[in-house]
Amino acid sequence: MERIIIIVLLFSLLLVILYTTFVFLGLLFSGIISGIENSFSKNHILTQLHRVFGGFLSVLIGIELLHTIKMYLREDVVHVEIVILVALIGVSRHVIDLDVEHIEPLNIACVSSIIIALSTSYYLIKNGMRFKRNSIAEKLEEKSN
Repeated sequence: MERIIIIVLLFSLLLVILYTTFVFLGLLFSGIISGIENSFSKNHILTQLHRVFGGFLSVLIGIELLHTIKMYLREDVVHVEIVILVALIGVSRHVIDLDVEHIEPLNIACVSSIIIALSTSYYLIKNGMRFKRNSIAEKLEEKSN
């Protein structure tokens, strides 16, 4: 039953990613067309870039979640580094959406702390996995000699 639920979630997420991709492409092309039609003012260009990067990161988050679910179906294990990577991308998208001029300094410090914690966690997990692979390779090499 659990596997069926996960497969339904997988296909539902796939539909959401397809929809988000089409919305993102629509925003991208409408931004290009309106950029050609309107003046190239700094504020207009920044608004369009803000939308493009936010949409791109939304699609990327969906793809990473899809990858996480596929890995869970294959190996029946949740890979923590992928979950942390999705969280890091999500926080990065939030940072793009922040209105820095009107946000309180404490909120900026909190978001910065979250980014540092997630980045450090991701680095430690990836570094630990590399160390584990190297030690396994060394043990296998010793046994073969």
